[in-house]
Amino acid sequence: MKLTKFVSIGIAIFLGASASILSSSSRALAAEKVVLTFGPIRQTINISDLEDFAKDGTTTATLQQIIGFSKMDPQILRGLIGLEIGLKPANLARVIYSTPGEKISDEIGQAIRTQRRTESGKALRAAVMLASGDDGKVSLLEILKKYPLPEVYVDVASIAATVGKIQGLAGNLSSLLQDSMRETTRTTETTSTESPIAPRRNVQPTTPPPARRPSPPLPAPAPQPVRPVRGLW
Repeated sequence: MKLTKFVSIGIAIFLGASASILSSSSRALAAEKVVLTFGPIRQTINISDLEDFAKDGTTTATLQQIIGFSKMDPQILRGLIGLEIGLKPANLARVIYSTPGEKISDEIGQAIRTQRRTESGKALRAAVMLASGDDGKVSLLEILKKYPLPEVYVDVASIAATVGKIQGLAGNLSSLLQDSMRETTRTTETTSTESPIAPRRNVQPTTPPPARRPSPPLPAPAPQPVRPVRGLW
């Protein structure tokens, strides 16, 4: 229990530092333009124009064109863009950077993406964390405003499904949080139960045995008397 509590405190410190870094980076670099795509069609609009549309329904010629191509109801699109979803930053951080949370945000990142479709999930996670850090609420408009790149690409045809996935993330936040905590606990327990490598014992130098003295040479055998041979004497 003490180890789990220590890990939780460490995560909280890390998340606080990460939020500070993300906040400072968002002030220096944030999305200014949104590229709305519908199949091969691309229309670039300013974030401020999209904000006005969500606020009071004001549309620009560019926005009217993309709405016409997609055949979406302007009021439905407006509602989806401005819909606020409650997501507490502390719980959200644990969930969105867990394995299930990364999978969900990577799926959403296919509709809200970078120009080259690379690392869209990472950029989206940063934007969601920054958006929820203001008031514990997230909307598609806030995510676009906090996107950590000058341009963000949005698939208009996937907006409804994207908002639905964000709502699903918020609705399942408690269960996803429990899953992420169990995953952290399992990792901690696995780390703590691993057998440490036994330290190598110091080998004491041994004294070599004394050299054996050579044995004295054996005395030569005494000469034997020669017996006379018969017939010679």
